Amino acid sequence: MLPPGRPRRAFVVRACTALLVAGFAQAQQPRPRVPVLQAARETDVFTPAPFDEQHLDGLFAARLRVNLEQRLLRVDEEGILAGFRSRPGRQAWIGEHAGKFLDAAANMWLYTGDDRLRELMDRVAKTLIACQQPGGYLGTYTEDRRWTSWDVWVHKYDLLGLIAYYRATGYRPALDAAARIGDLMCRTFGTARGQLDIIGAGEHVGMAATSILEPMVLLYQQTGEQRYLDFCLYIVHAWDEPGGPGIIASLSAGKGVFHTANGKAYEMMSNLVGLSRLYRVTGNPLYLQTIESAWRDIQSRRLYVSGTTSAHEHFQDDIVLPADQDADVGEGCATVTWLQLNSQLLRLTGEPRYAAEIERTVYNQLLAAQDPVNGNICYFTPLNGRKEATPGINCCVSSEPRGISLIPELAWGTENGGLAVNLYTQGEARFSIPGAKVQIVSRTTYPQSGIVQLSVNPDKPVRFPLLLRVPDWTRSFEVEVDGRKLTGLPGTYLSVERTWKAGDEVAIRMDMTIRLIPGGRSYPDSVAVARGPQLLAFEETLNRSIVDTQRAGPVSLRPEDLNLRDAGNGQTDSRTGNQAYRINGQVNGAPQPLVLVPFADARVYRVWMARPGRT
Repeated sequence: MLPPGRPRRAFVVRACTALLVAGFAQAQQPRPRVPVLQAARETDVFTPAPFDEQHLDGLFAARLRVNLEQRLLRVDEEGILAGFRSRPGRQAWIGEHAGKFLDAAANMWLYTGDDRLRELMDRVAKTLIACQQPGGYLGTYTEDRRWTSWDVWVHKYDLLGLIAYYRATGYRPALDAAARIGDLMCRTFGTARGQLDIIGAGEHVGMAATSILEPMVLLYQQTGEQRYLDFCLYIVHAWDEPGGPGIIASLSAGKGVFHTANGKAYEMMSNLVGLSRLYRVTGNPLYLQTIESAWRDIQSRRLYVSGTTSAHEHFQDDIVLPADQDADVGEGCATVTWLQLNSQLLRLTGEPRYAAEIERTVYNQLLAAQDPVNGNICYFTPLNGRKEATPGINCCVSSEPRGISLIPELAWGTENGGLAVNLYTQGEARFSIPGAKVQIVSRTTYPQSGIVQLSVNPDKPVRFPLLLRVPDWTRSFEVEVDGRKLTGLPGTYLSVERTWKAGDEVAIRMDMTIRLIPGGRSYPDSVAVARGPQLLAFEETLNRSIVDTQRAGPVSLRPEDLNLRDAGNGQTDSRTGNQAYRINGQVNGAPQPLVLVPFADARVYRVWMARPGRT
């Protein structure tokens, strides 16, 4: 029996489709509120709205629905559990998929309350727990191969999935199974006689194994057991031992991620996500310094305009960002981990620069990797080429649903005694702030339009700041509240502090600024076009009369000369979405109108288009 929880307050569901209405209507069943035993030393500045206290509409609702209906509910249940039932598994890392599924499913169930997902998630969790051996081992390796290759990595995802499932449902055996894994890690690895060195137990200079840091911190927070925290400190010390990846020594010294360990993006950022959680419970400033140094290096030198990083799964040298099909651009796992890293930094600091990167990644690379109809996932998603989304079992097919499931936690939350809006989406959410409970209802067609209408509804008059993120890409951000007009500075929060009462309205009007982005070192003869938060792409299926697609591009480097206008929904189909824009373009120097769509919706396309005047 699961412990009773507090029922979710009913929302007025304004779903876009009958499927959404049916799915979210199930969200009234009780949810447990599982407490965290070990309090953090560093209190988060930004706290996301709980999954079960909000509902999103519009683009995000559609993509979340596909994530639920077409991906999570159709997971290959037998395939993700087979390696545990009959060891060894058919892949060295096959065991990661059950934990990734539980992590994503827990978020989606908290958000939707979908009974089908709960039933599936219960089966997977209970089967996984039943496969645990008496000593706590829950990998897919035979005894003679234990603690090699990806074995610790698999236990990392076991822990993440089991803890997420416990936090969502209150099912105590899941936490008990996680504790048995934690105890096994503490017995197996360390510096005492007879213990193994964790650096030698995983791939990529030990980073695969040491990324177990994140769930070990979570296990410590959930249980309060000091030995789990001691194990986390052992991992951090091991990084900088001879033969280790040097994560703190290298990154805190400003050497950058390309020059740290072997530059493997997914694994290194996974360790940084764990370090951000360890900073939360220890307050050690060196940890935050290390993370922020790595973030600055990635953001300024190794980040694609679509909000992802890595080519061939590794960080590349400074400003080397190959974007074609053969470059293996933006591994889905790296995209999601970059998103998680920014989410942790936003929580820890409340700084809008991290929310800006979240917006860039979500609206572009994250959604671009998901087929919007069948929920299939791209392992890599080039900026020039075609999308190759697949079902099946691989790391990115399991990772991307985790990233998409995080979207509700990224949109809005509480900060500095008030409310912060980071992603402008249609929907509603409820928050608890000092002295009151507040509902916010957002009405908008963003990102098609920059007009947003917020209704602020506290249960009693209360004074607090409403923090509105002003995107760094906009040239104009204007707000009107009760006849008072305010202007926001790009890249900051506009704070609207007043005594709010039920029914207060906030009118936001932001310019969906058009930008032309130079191709840099990798594409010096090319430019990309962006509108608002969205990167646009030349979609070949909507420009069939153009044969020489590599010679097509905007007519000018001046945004105003493009005359970007709505091309009409008739231009698109179910996979290219409902946004299409016509611009003044050229092919081989001759004037030619071009049709662009958001990169997230493109199918066969080029983001990097011919720069005007290219010879």
